[in-house]
Parts: sequence; C-alpha cells; structure tokens
Amino acid sequence: MLRAGLILALCTSFAFSVEIFSDYLERLPDKTLIAKGRVQAYYEKYYLEADYVRYNPETKEVYAEGNVYVKSFDGRIEAWGRIAFLNLKEDTGYFLDTNGRFEKFYISAQRVDKDKEVYNVEKGDITTCPPNRKEMTLCFSHAKVTEKYVFSYNNSLRLFKLPIAYLPFSVFPVGDRRSGLLPPVIGSNTYNTFIYQQPIYWAISQDKDATLTLDIRDKQASGLSLEYRQAISKEKDLYANISLYKEPTPPGKWWEGRDLSTFRKNRYRVKFDLDLGNLKTGLDTASDPYFLQDVYLHTKDKTIPYLTSYISYTKDTDSLLFNFNAERFYDTTSPNNKQTLQRLPEIGLYYKDRPLFGNLYFNAVFNYTNFYREVGPRAHRVLLFPQLALPLNVFGRVIYSTLTFEQGFYFSSNLSNKDKSFSTVHLSERLPFFFDKKWKDLDLKNLLELSYNYRPKGYNNPRFDSLDSIDKENTLRVIFRNYTFYGGRQVLSWHLEGGYSFLESFSFGGQQINKKLLPVRSTLFVSPLPFVNINSDILYDPNHTRILNNATYLNIYLKPSNITLGYVQSKDISGNRLNDQISISANSSYKNVNMGFGIIHDNRINKDLLRNIRLDYTGACWSFGLLLRDAYDGNRKKYIKEIFLTFNVFDLQRLTLPLKR
Repeated sequence: MLRAGLILALCTSFAFSVEIFSDYLERLPDKTLIAKGRVQAYYEKYYLEADYVRYNPETKEVYAEGNVYVKSFDGRIEAWGRIAFLNLKEDTGYFLDTNGRFEKFYISAQRVDKDKEVYNVEKGDITTCPPNRKEMTLCFSHAKVTEKYVFSYNNSLRLFKLPIAYLPFSVFPVGDRRSGLLPPVIGSNTYNTFIYQQPIYWAISQDKDATLTLDIRDKQASGLSLEYRQAISKEKDLYANISLYKEPTPPGKWWEGRDLSTFRKNRYRVKFDLDLGNLKTGLDTASDPYFLQDVYLHTKDKTIPYLTSYISYTKDTDSLLFNFNAERFYDTTSPNNKQTLQRLPEIGLYYKDRPLFGNLYFNAVFNYTNFYREVGPRAHRVLLFPQLALPLNVFGRVIYSTLTFEQGFYFSSNLSNKDKSFSTVHLSERLPFFFDKKWKDLDLKNLLELSYNYRPKGYNNPRFDSLDSIDKENTLRVIFRNYTFYGGRQVLSWHLEGGYSFLESFSFGGQQINKKLLPVRSTLFVSPLPFVNINSDILYDPNHTRILNNATYLNIYLKPSNITLGYVQSKDISGNRLNDQISISANSSYKNVNMGFGIIHDNRINKDLLRNIRLDYTGACWSFGLLLRDAYDGNRKKYIKEIFLTFNVFDLQRLTLPLKR
C-alpha cells in the first residue's frame, strides 16, 4: 500500500515523467527525492534498479548506488554496477565498477562515461562470449563505443585468460551488418611458404555492399579482388567481381609443363552478372586458363571447367515464347580456346499449343543459332519444327500422338561431307498406365509408359547439339517409375528405361550401333533406414553386357557423424574406360570439435587425385580451422600440397548480404 501510494503521488506531481517504486521515499525541501530499499524507476527509454536512488526533478539528474541495474527499453543496453549517475535531460552519465551488454558485446570496466549514444570505457575487457563462458576477451586501457563501432586501444587478446596477441588498436562493428575487417586466411602450399588473405567488408547501404580482399603470397602472384553486390528489387540483383594479380617474372616452378605463350605478367578475372527478370546478362573472363587454378583456394573454384559470358532475354505471352541468348565460353582446361564452340547468338520462337479442331492441336518451334569457333566446324543453323498433337481416349486409355515436321538448314563454308539441310517427319506415340497400391503403411505409386518413335529417314547433318540428332528411327521404348512410401516416409524411387530398335541399329555417343536393344538406364534411390540411403545412376548396354556409366553413392548419417562412399565409372560403347574413380568422405563432431576427411582415387592411373583433412574447433565466440590438402597435378605428375588456417574472433564473420527491396 505504501509503495502504490507513493507512485500515485509522484506520477501526479511530475506529469508522468518519472515513476519510482521503493520501500522508503523522502522528498527534501529542494524537491529532491530520496528512495531506499528495492528501488525501481522508469523514465522514457530507461529502467533502473538500486538500493539507493537520489533524483532531482528540476535538473533530471539521477544518482544510484548499491546493486545498480540499468536497462534500455530498446534492448540495446543492459548493465550492472556499483554506482551510476544519469542526466536524463542531457542523456549523459557514468557507471563505476560495471559490467553489462551493449548490442552483442559484453563489457566489464572500472568506469563508463555516457554521452548520448557514445560510451567511453576505461580499463576493462570486451567479448561476444556469453558471460558464463568468457573464453576469449579483449582487455584494453580505453575503448570508445558508438552506434556502429567499438574502438579499443592497448589491447591484449586473451584465450582462456592466456595472452595470445597484442593489438595497439582494434575496431569491431556493432550490429549484424557493419563495415570492417573479416577473419583472415593464412596458409602455404608447394609454391608459397606464406599466403595471407584479408577480406575487408563495406556495408554501403541496406541494399548494397562490397568486399575488398587483399591476397599476399611470398612467391606466386599477389593481388586483390573487389566484390560488389546490390539488390535492385525482390527478384532483381547485380553482382560484380574484379580480381587483379601481378605475376613475378620470370615465372616460377608452378609454370613448369604449361604453354608459356599463355603467360601474363598482369593477370585478372572479371565477372559481372545482372538479373533484371526477363533480361539477364553476364561477363566472365580471365587473362589466362591457369588463373583459377593458381589463385583460388577452394577446390570448387579451382576446377571450374569453363567461364561463361552471356546475354539472354525472354518474352512470354499467351501465344508466344521468345528467347534470345548469346553465350561465349572460355575453356579453363586447355591453353587454346580456339576450338571452343560458341553460340553467338541463338534465337528461339515457340508458338504455343492452339486447337485446330476437335482434339487436334498445333504448335511450332523456330530456332536460329550461329555456332562459331576459330578452328573447327562452324555454321549458321536454322530449324523449323511445326507439330501436330492429338490426345485420344481409346478404351479408357489416353494415347498422346505427335507428328513433327522437321526441317533444318546449315550455312557454312567449312562443312565438308555433311548434309547442308534435312527435311523429314517424326512420329511419337505415348501410352501411359497409372497404377497405385496401398496396403496398411505401405504406399506404392507406379507409372508404366510405352512409347513408339518413328522417323523414316536419317541425315548426315552436322551435330552441334541434341537438336541435330536427325537419325532414322523405328523404336519402341518402355519407361517404368515407382515411388514407394512406408509410414509416410519415402523409402524407394526408381526410374527404369529401355527400348528396342526395329531397324536393328541406333545412334549412341555419335556412333551408329548395329544392335537391336537400346541401352537401359536405371536411376535408383533407396532408403531402408532413416539414416541410410543409396543413390545410383546406371547406364547398361545389354548388347555387350557391360555397364557404360555408373555413379553410385552410399550415404550414412549417424549424428553427429556422416560418411559417403562413391563410385563413378564411364566407358564408351567399345568398352574403353573414360573414367573410373572411387571416393570416400566423412565428417564427425565431438562437443566443440568438427573433423572431416576426403579421398578421391583414380583407378586408371592408380593415384589419389585429392586428399584432404579438416579440423575445426568452435568456442563460445571464436573458432579455429585447419585444412590439409594434397591435389594431384597430372601435367607435372606431382602432388600440390596446401595447408590453411582460418580464424574467427568474436564471431564477427556472420554478416547479412544486401536485402531484397
């Protein structure tokens, strides 16, 4: 009753500016209020607790001591201390012997002075680790905390209270997306004893940002890269990247076995992508085919087979679909790009299905492509494929029939012994059967489709892509699809396809095969247990009783571990091995430690193409990573060894990319 009565009196006299709860309250002649015992005070954006509080309503000054606790209602500030002083009118004050949280940082200090949104901190430490797990701290003599950054001086970085580094000055961004230094990468490889990459992040605005990465190497090319990202709208965005490197002259051992005509002292990669919905364009080119292999640290970047520059435009209406596309490919697997086939440009027009009468529909495809390269077959190709489609219901079954009139023309000066045009028809009949079965928890969904394809005549026309596959055809195909669920969980999916050629021949891999049975393809996913699955994609030649392609993977997930076993093999129709590799990868974690390793072995040369071991330790607000990798270089017949260290201090690497508007 006493606390409630005092609050009512204060709210009335001070026009609701301050609310104070306390066990004891006294008003002095100068109107100063003294509150003692379980004091709670509310003022605009602050909440305060203490054993003793003195408040001057005229100057709006608050002095508090004894188990002081201050919190801002926006959640940005929360502090405990021995003594606190606040000038609510000027939004200034100080805290003594305090510890607390500002944004995502936890700060302990002898004294903190507040000047509006700026805090000056004396003799303390700062961390992003939770208060009960202060594994890593930065001890400082002085720090300045603003709305955007923490600036600290005379720093001692400590891990489990052990000093590991001295920093005369440091800057940390406040909030989820601020400009500043990102964690570096330090390492070495066969050709460099020292590699250091330092990314610098710039949050330009809410919808755009950039990253500048400095790349320093003691022997190989050193340089920098600049990435720029911008969100234009929810579905539109822009990305640009330019990398510039200086190669020492003469080149070092890493150029042994390479074509020296490709050597460039000034090396670069320029990448640009603009997505405006219907219009997309991009540029991706490099100074030399070895740039990616020499510069990038990640395997997926080092082994990109080609770079693509493009422009595409799509217009979709009720009756027409128009496509314009131009693509230029840069081969990174060969020092000579002259034989790489380009599409400069390709124009497609699709006239959508329109009923003629009854169930008879008409559509048409027009395509023009300029296939260009400096060395090798090239041509301008024009295709016109009008089509009649007729779905018929026969005895309760729907037969889908299409008749396509195929016409093509090739205009070129360097195509010899090839047909410069073709004109034929292609008949296709499809008869699907759907049959589903359900028994208790077992649910099976099945599709069996019979298809017949007929083309009366084939041509010796150029073969640039699949649209040029104009061969005499008289085949019957069978397709079976199954999806099996048990207890609501998918345990099996299977796609099986095969066929028979009445011509006793068919085209495969650019060759004419004089056999009746078409290759059989099986795509299988089976998961007998929730933590085990097998994926396989197999192409089988029943005529020579051999597997042409096989990609099979066994995945086992036993938290916190997983393991993957893989086998990949491919042969040509004559049985010659084109690829034969086995792989194994595994990952596991124990408490804060994550471990992983991987091996890819090539059976043809009996060599491990890639070996890597990864070890990561994640602390309360920090992490450390170690990567060891051996990659086999077939040109030099030797292994390239790499070792990299990654550091993450105070979890500052988690940044938000530009937002979609």
